[in-house]
Amino acid sequence: MSTIVLIRAGCTDYEDAHRLLGNLSVPLNARGTGQVREIVQRLQQDQLPLEVILTSPENPASCTAHEVARAFPRLKVKQVEELRNVNQGLWQGLPENDVRRRFPRFFRSGKEDPTAICPPEGETLSDACQRMVSVLSRALRRYRVFAVVAPEPLASVIRCTVQHRRLRMTDCLCGEESGELVQVLQSSSFEAAGFAGVTEGCGEFVPLSGQGAET
Repeated sequence: MSTIVLIRAGCTDYEDAHRLLGNLSVPLNARGTGQVREIVQRLQQDQLPLEVILTSPENPASCTAHEVARAFPRLKVKQVEELRNVNQGLWQGLPENDVRRRFPRFFRSGKEDPTAICPPEGETLSDACQRMVSVLSRALRRYRVFAVVAPEPLASVIRCTVQHRRLRMTDCLCGEESGELVQVLQSSSFEAAGFAGVTEGCGEFVPLSGQGAET
């Protein structure tokens, strides 16, 4: 059983404006920089024996990971292409409400399974989960305690996969709303079937203390 420390990347102007970030590389804003300081404080307080931080090469995840690592001597950051955020295609940069209003057909067709909604020129949440399987499975075999830095909605994909549940329709674009910047998950495997919610059981979740229209 390994410990996955899931760190939500600090926010950007996109999140503050409720725009879809997707896999665009966007710098942290002032609030995001403050969130990184909060993340460091929580990890220092909890004294988790982190062995490595895994992150995508893009900001805000990469910047968050490197700023966190600076506070912990000898802690390395590994940038992994498979951990890039969900590719939301032509919807990236658009306000969430506009996407839902302009493209209702996608959400009607995905009503039974929101993980299968595919933005034009993008990928589904299930696709994003599938490309992470080999990377996180190897990490679970190699490390006892490791961190993964991810922006939304990728952070929610990871969380739901470990907990063997599916994202709700309301969370499929921008991820689950959570006040926690750092979450501790216990797991011995990372399987795409868990994200579909078809496997039994649930990974253990231990939060740290603190905090043109289409028809």
